[in-house]
Amino acid sequence: MANVRSLLTRVAKLEAARVTPKSPFEVAFGSLDAFADKVTADIGADKLDKVDGPMLLQAVLKWHRDRLWSGFRYHNNGQPQYGNR
Repeated sequence: MANVRSLLTRVAKLEAARVTPKSPFEVAFGSLDAFADKVTADIGADKLDKVDGPMLLQAVLKWHRDRLWSGFRYHNNGQPQYGNR
């Protein structure tokens, strides 16, 4: 029985490791779509530049789609950390 429990524990760890971590935008806004909607609304309300705003949004969307944020981590105090620092 110990072998079965050990195997089940290992399987649970493997399954937990397969869960895709959330990007910083998903953490902050709930979803990337919510972030995009807010940026689009801010551009329409002249809170963000009409030229730079859409370009920055596209850059963030590509960054998210390509999972370039995977090196992004949070410190224990909730502050962002990049890379292996």
